[in-house]
Amino acid sequence: MPKKAIFKREQIHEKAFEMFEKHGLDDITARNLAKTLNCSPAPIYSCYSSMDELKNELIERAKQIFLDYVVKPETDMVFLNSGIGLCAFAREEKQLFKSIFLRDNSYGKLLKQFRDLVKIEMEKDERFDNLPTEFKHELFLDCWLFGHGLATLIATDYFKDPSNEFIKEKLLSTAAVMLYKRLDDFRAQNK
Repeated sequence: MPKKAIFKREQIHEKAFEMFEKHGLDDITARNLAKTLNCSPAPIYSCYSSMDELKNELIERAKQIFLDYVVKPETDMVFLNSGIGLCAFAREEKQLFKSIFLRDNSYGKLLKQFRDLVKIEMEKDERFDNLPTEFKHELFLDCWLFGHGLATLIATDYFKDPSNEFIKEKLLSTAAVMLYKRLDDFRAQNK
């Protein structure tokens, strides 16, 4: 008769997600996770075929949490909602934000996946439909740089628990400047 499993898949996943939030993906090894669970690596491998399978599951969960923030309809402007969502995620999920966005370059691929989630949402803003692709990419980059910077300041407690209204005001004032600059540059190039 096979040995009864000590841990269920959900329990391992939850403990691994806690580790992800606190320390990032790099710390999640079978040995470290087993130590946290106070067991050998065997129960982990009885539920997951590999650590990559577990890590991919954790990333998908984190993406969904992040996406829930980014798509929340705070205003009637999708572009703005994405920025507010990014900053609200940094405010309310500080450790997870830090684990995803404030790691060394080995996290470049993961960071791009999360950035692309924001980009996809921002592209749903119909007000930008008739603009050239290059213009939209440059505007997105400007907004991403500012939004990510503001979110980083929030996650690191430079701004302690700012309201969504504060975030909205900062994003709108900066986005207006960036948009006007981009429009001026676009008009100058197309004369």
